[in-house]
Amino acid sequence: MNNKVILITGASRGIGRSIALACAREGASVVLAARSRDKLDEVARTIQSQGGRALAAPADVTDETHVARLIEKTLARYGRIDGLVNSAGIAPISPITETSLETWERTLAVNVTGAFLCCRAVWPIMRAQGGGSILNIASGAGKRAHAEWSAYCASKWAVLGLTESLALEGFASGIRVNALCPGPTGTPMRLDNFGREDPDKLLTPDEVAQAALFFFSDAAQ
Repeated sequence: MNNKVILITGASRGIGRSIALACAREGASVVLAARSRDKLDEVARTIQSQGGRALAAPADVTDETHVARLIEKTLARYGRIDGLVNSAGIAPISPITETSLETWERTLAVNVTGAFLCCRAVWPIMRAQGGGSILNIASGAGKRAHAEWSAYCASKWAVLGLTESLALEGFASGIRVNALCPGPTGTPMRLDNFGREDPDKLLTPDEVAQAALFFFSDAAQ
């Protein structure tokens, strides 16, 4: 992945953080996006201490203006964008009668609209470059529903629909669009909801990151 530039949302923790670390170890320059400046800076320092290249760029992916600034910062630093990982996400779990409209709309905004805005923003850049790779982090819950996960499941099914549509749209321009659907993974978000689970029985974020690397390799052509 030498000389490739990968933009990763949700990079401050969990799967996004692990993907950022893995890409940097493989030689990519990584741009780290999330709302938390402190956590992003910690990830950037970790990458830099290992000899990697990282730019921390705080952003709210649900805000069109934030996304535009994120792209501007990336191009100003590195001049191109070869890959995008949409890993920002939230996972509220509750019976539908206890799911507020605010929770429903926020879940769709972060998990789906955020991915849409970032895909749309990098699209003309990748097209002008002659190609690129976009990886949307979906979920097993986007393929098999669970009771009391209505907002989360709906959002991840939508991510899969977005992915398939963009994969067809991007084919002629050399833009690859894929989704990764991990099963239960020991992320902070998962542990917030299922604190009694045995983490040794779950996927680790690093294992998911190893799968994610494939989509930015030459083998994925």
